[in-house]
Amino acid sequence: MGRGESSRTTHDHHRGRGRGRVRRHTFNAEGFRRKFEEAHYAPGGTKDDPLNLNGMQEEPEESDGANSEPEEVFVPKDVRDPLGLRTIKKEKRKRGVKEHRSRSNSPIPAKMKKGNSTDGGSLPAETESKKSEAVDPAKDGAKAEEQETRKSKKQYFNQKYIYGNFDRYYGARLDHGQKDSRLEVLQREWFEKKTVLDIGCNVGFVTLAIAKEYGPRRILGIDIDEHLVGVARKNIRHYCDHDIQLSGKFPASFCNQFGPVSTLPTTFKTKFPDNVWFRKENFVLEKDEFLEQVKEEFDVILALSVTKWIHLNWGDDGMRRFFIRAFKQLRPGGRFILEPQAFSTYKKRSSMSDVHRENYARIEFKPADFEMYLLETVGFDRVEHLDAPPAKTKGFQRPIDVYVKGTSNQPKPVDHGAGPYLCGPNRTTPHSTTDSPVVGRVAAEFVSTATPSSGAEASEISPMYQNT
Repeated sequence: MGRGESSRTTHDHHRGRGRGRVRRHTFNAEGFRRKFEEAHYAPGGTKDDPLNLNGMQEEPEESDGANSEPEEVFVPKDVRDPLGLRTIKKEKRKRGVKEHRSRSNSPIPAKMKKGNSTDGGSLPAETESKKSEAVDPAKDGAKAEEQETRKSKKQYFNQKYIYGNFDRYYGARLDHGQKDSRLEVLQREWFEKKTVLDIGCNVGFVTLAIAKEYGPRRILGIDIDEHLVGVARKNIRHYCDHDIQLSGKFPASFCNQFGPVSTLPTTFKTKFPDNVWFRKENFVLEKDEFLEQVKEEFDVILALSVTKWIHLNWGDDGMRRFFIRAFKQLRPGGRFILEPQAFSTYKKRSSMSDVHRENYARIEFKPADFEMYLLETVGFDRVEHLDAPPAKTKGFQRPIDVYVKGTSNQPKPVDHGAGPYLCGPNRTTPHSTTDSPVVGRVAAEFVSTATPSSGAEASEISPMYQNT
């Protein structure tokens, strides 16, 4: 036994491989190479080609054994990405897209949400914009229906209140139970025992307050809206004292004195509520020729917050006819109390109708020109500017102008020629004829009796109360 054999035998003995048995170890380089490649390289890989990339192009070599099967070759899906790193990124991006969609459909605001649990990339800007434009059909239909309802409501509003005949005007202007502050700047002596016309009276708050507190001989409120006139008539009973007997919608004295309200009255009293009445009327005449038939009838004419609506509905010509008629219907020494609206407020209401748009675009005779026109062209003697009374909102806080007609003034002839204050489109001289149409019910039906403006009572009421 050689030295080497003795030591190997002793070594095997200690490892439990039996006593006296000699095991010889031989080194097989080919086997060692295969084991190393199997443990460190891809299937079929070699030192020169650890990932077996060349195996995709060549057929696998057969082993020496006759019954052995060919080795299994690993072929990656993407040669440029054999480890699948790009696939991992795509999967992460898909998870990010799904999470983004869930966030966009969630009712919880984005700021209240927690951070993303994934580290996926963000959506491209183009994808996000397309997602934001996508709308749920049900929500889209509800939104379209809501817009259609809003549009129909606006059309109804514009058609109903085209003349500024707002049925909640005083609710917007005054607090509940509040007295109209415009009465504070109007003096009692202007109305006491006088004949008064209130143009655009609405539901009659100012008209009734003047009738009860300032003691006019008679006061008539007119408005273009028949519904508002009906409400104003019913409001008479609310201003009556508790000791005044009521009969239905009106004070009992209306039926006791006049019979049915619709019949022609034969007597007249100046005490409230018998000194006030309301009727439907448009004060703006259709043609300039009708101005020649207007007669002196009133001591005071009020035109509070109506100029904008006259201007938008009848343009510059209608505005001038309105001023001329007011002057002609005033007795000498009479007062025209005007509360003009600023031109800056016209634009908001100019979109209510096509007529408004057209007239607004053509307006040249602006509120800043009213004073000069009324004094120098129409013929008023002077004007007194009153301080703007306080109001609930700033928009209603407007100054009031009082134009006084001279005691010996004669109305200036209407200029139908060229000039900055042309009254109408007709360029011919107005003429008077007994066969001409009725000028308007205020002038034709409400012709006053020959009662002096001092305030003496008439033995009969003016025909203004017939055909009510």
